[in-house]
Amino acid sequence: MKTKACERVPGLIAAVLIFLSACSSKPEDFNVVLITLDTTRNDHVDTGNGARAYTPELKRFAQKAVVFERAYCVIPQTLPSHLSMLTSYYPHELGVYSNQYQYDGRYELLQEQLKNKGYQTAGIVSLGTLAGDTGFRNGFDQFLENLDGDKVFFSTARKITDNAIRLLDQLKQNKFFLFLHYSDPHSPYAPPSANKNFTLYLNNNPVVSFNAYQGSILRQTVSLPRGTHRLRFEVEGEGKDFDAFVLRRLVFSKNCVVKFQNIVYSDAHYNGSHLIKKQEGKTVDEKMVGEVQVTCSSEGSMKLFQVIPLLTRKAAIDFYRQEVEYMDQQLGRFLRTLENDGLLKKTIVIITADHGEGLGERGRYFGHVRYLNRQFIEVPLLMHFPGQKHKRIAAPVSQIGISPTVQQFLGFPEDENITNKSLLKMIKSPNLPGKPVYSFAFKPSAVDHKLSVISGSYQCIFFNAEESRPSTSQLESGVVKEFYNFDLSQSYAKTDEYSAAVLLRNAGRIFQFFQKDFHRWSTAFKTRYLVKMRRNEKEIERLKSIGYLQ
Repeated sequence: MKTKACERVPGLIAAVLIFLSACSSKPEDFNVVLITLDTTRNDHVDTGNGARAYTPELKRFAQKAVVFERAYCVIPQTLPSHLSMLTSYYPHELGVYSNQYQYDGRYELLQEQLKNKGYQTAGIVSLGTLAGDTGFRNGFDQFLENLDGDKVFFSTARKITDNAIRLLDQLKQNKFFLFLHYSDPHSPYAPPSANKNFTLYLNNNPVVSFNAYQGSILRQTVSLPRGTHRLRFEVEGEGKDFDAFVLRRLVFSKNCVVKFQNIVYSDAHYNGSHLIKKQEGKTVDEKMVGEVQVTCSSEGSMKLFQVIPLLTRKAAIDFYRQEVEYMDQQLGRFLRTLENDGLLKKTIVIITADHGEGLGERGRYFGHVRYLNRQFIEVPLLMHFPGQKHKRIAAPVSQIGISPTVQQFLGFPEDENITNKSLLKMIKSPNLPGKPVYSFAFKPSAVDHKLSVISGSYQCIFFNAEESRPSTSQLESGVVKEFYNFDLSQSYAKTDEYSAAVLLRNAGRIFQFFQKDFHRWSTAFKTRYLVKMRRNEKEIERLKSIGYLQ
């Protein structure tokens, strides 16, 4: 027999109660936990069908959750991707096109909406791209960032979990929203097992030393008295994992004459940087060394902003996998705490990633901001609802539906945004085909403005069509640059095979299908210059330090 509380739930929420074994708890009283895994590819998370990484904790959680096998981010950049998740609006609607922008709060974030409904709200972020001054902290009662101090731009999964468990103990007496952000798979790839010293010596005396795999934001200044000095940059032990090291912004006083040994200048990195490269004829077990002889006519100095490791492709792929596995271990500690405290049975838990990562499949590119192919935008998405049995949904979905799904489940007043974007219908009926899924990339982060549209097993990627509505002839001649028919049993590298013949055969049909939604393309790229970017020089430098800006 239904209670009066059950009878009062309107619309689709009545269907949601099918998920519950009983109506003893009202949906609006459930806690909400949103966990995002920065830079985590879907093919590295095992939700029951295997993966390229060993993730037993996420696999265990997936057995209690709804698994969306083909979920896609809106944009492969951390800040706008998270804002889209938490508002259900696209980047051009939010006025945030990259990590350099500041959100003006034009739409309420999910944490703001829940706070207005009496929730305690807390967030922990592990990467400076979600720093409080971006506008992301709006609505959080507690917001933890810079866990390692201002000099380090990110925090490890262990520190995130330690703080999350402590926060959970404070929050659990009342209903709460908790946001957790893990970023270990983000570059530089430096799992705990990877640890060798990179040391700077001045006249054989060590000046500074740090983990060679992780690099360092040094902002290091070394005083050089009048006379001749020898600076030595040295990586201990074997150098088989490294192609080179970037010495970013290595600058000497004008009164000093400099001679380099095994250090070269390259325009290819950060608008010009010095590189320490492997010496020809050296074996892999010898140290990587770069030296500088400096002769100063009067007191001078050397300034160095940052050392950035360039891993070999093999090492980068291996360390990326290890980072995902380490994150899984630490995330598992939090999930088990949630379960052991009896909170899982009254908590909505959503686990996803903000975007994927390229691991050298496209022109040896490691990163995520340039492309919209599957490895860059396909992400894990697991949703646990109290009382809901495990399901797998194969149709493509967008992360734009995360907030509306939570809102609809909790009984928020229905509006068009919630109804059209919520994923609850698909959870109830897993065989529904789903709607087209849109993802964006913007210049200058990407070389071209791009729009990806995924429908069924097809993906079409448009390039630079913001000036006018595309015609069939434009589709044939190059506005559509990439068109894929996914073979989901294959790896991303094998799936990403562009066929001009396939595109030409399907151009007319593609044109007809996408023409009715073309406003999403033209609007997105015509309004981007009307908003202001962040002007905090310190934050810009930090974004550069992890590869977002050149």
